[in-house]
Amino acid sequence: MKTRTLTITLLLASLILASCASAGDTETVTENADTTPATEAVAESRWKDDIPEGTDLGGKTITIHVRGDASEEIDNEGETGDVLNDTIYKRNRDLEERLNFKWEMFEGAGWETYSTEVSKIRASIAAGDNAWQIISGWGTSITPLALEYCFYDLIGMPHLDTTAPWWNQATVHGLTLGGGMYFVTGDVAVLTTLGGAYVMFVNDSISVANDIESIPALVRDGKWTMDKMTEITKQISVDIDGSGMMDDKDRYGLVLDVYNSSDSFYTSADIHQITVTDGIPAYAPDQERLVKLMSYLESYDTNGASVGVFRTSDVSLQYNKFLNSQALMIVRELDSARIDFREMEDNYTIVPLPKLDEAQDAYHTAAYNGAALWGIPADNPDPDSALIVMEAMAAESYNAVTPVYFSTCLQEKFARNEETLEMLEIIRQSLYLDTEYLYNHSLGQTCYMVRDMVATKKFDVASHMAKKEKSILKAIEKTVGILDELNQ
Repeated sequence: MKTRTLTITLLLASLILASCASAGDTETVTENADTTPATEAVAESRWKDDIPEGTDLGGKTITIHVRGDASEEIDNEGETGDVLNDTIYKRNRDLEERLNFKWEMFEGAGWETYSTEVSKIRASIAAGDNAWQIISGWGTSITPLALEYCFYDLIGMPHLDTTAPWWNQATVHGLTLGGGMYFVTGDVAVLTTLGGAYVMFVNDSISVANDIESIPALVRDGKWTMDKMTEITKQISVDIDGSGMMDDKDRYGLVLDVYNSSDSFYTSADIHQITVTDGIPAYAPDQERLVKLMSYLESYDTNGASVGVFRTSDVSLQYNKFLNSQALMIVRELDSARIDFREMEDNYTIVPLPKLDEAQDAYHTAAYNGAALWGIPADNPDPDSALIVMEAMAAESYNAVTPVYFSTCLQEKFARNEETLEMLEIIRQSLYLDTEYLYNHSLGQTCYMVRDMVATKKFDVASHMAKKEKSILKAIEKTVGILDELNQ
């Protein structure tokens, strides 16, 4: 599965979608015998963007505003010998030379204070500073600014081909609201979209020692469900220190945090509360599925010891439980394979999160709520130049960065077994983002309903929905009103 055929197949597929439209013409790239590791994953057949040959931006500077803790996928200071770092660095320098511009990155605040950063972005655009020509914003936090006239509507803009495989077609659909689309994402944000996908890491040593049913086989057969996951976690829970009570010194079947894992189960269970018809959102909650999901999550919280689930908001403790072989499974971002678990002694397998039940037609993998969305701020007097850079950078990311990350880093370097290779492809194709998720803050934060109940330990779904319904309807009504104004 590490053959050239697979690499080419991956390159000709969308980063996330199972299908997408073609873009541009292809050209043949001759393979050089001295190819470095950073370019070995680039296939002979490359998709070309439609930026005209000889395009010259006159040496102007294009500055991108990026979240401080998500800058790795945007730019770096130089080559270090790390294959991903060097590929990103080369992508940027090659494009600077091709288009004659200077690429500059402005690092804003990280996730802890990003709400303050959003206020700064809003104020700068309102003042007409033209401080940044492109903004790579934190997904669910940046989208409300689109409803405040802070970003250009990208539909119909020159140079940007949203049908191209380097733009995630799920988000093209999900970000189209009320007839306008103000952000795009895809291969330019591979670390915060695909890398930020919430997945399950499974300790192979514990699985074998306890004769656990093959989870990849369950995934393959469509039988990897919340029921099956709960059944397995119960088999693993052990009072290691013999204290007579389960605590952080013992072994568990599953380690969860409070917030992000709760969000990811909401997505993996295929639960929706917002529908979008002709670009207009409406409240249509799926209460039955939500009640079923919460019955599992409540048992994990109130009967954690007996069902083998350890829940904590301490990220270091979560990692250590898994790294020290004190947990069979943990829910974390896919990029943890590259960053957090690369030195782990025990082998592990990566699988998607379970379906709610076998009746669910497909797996859904939740993207990180901070997945980077790219847009052009409304105070940029030259959006065309910014769009040229965006399109060219997305295309080159598709051709060079994504295959290095997915094929070289994840599949070749950090996949511990052949089954993980198959599971990674399922995860990639099932990555899910929709309007309810992307515009969560503008639509009553329905996607945070599960995390709110887990955090407050109040699991009565009907009561919680009754308390939230008024604010959700008000948020939707306000958003629909703004969309009407934007369309005038």
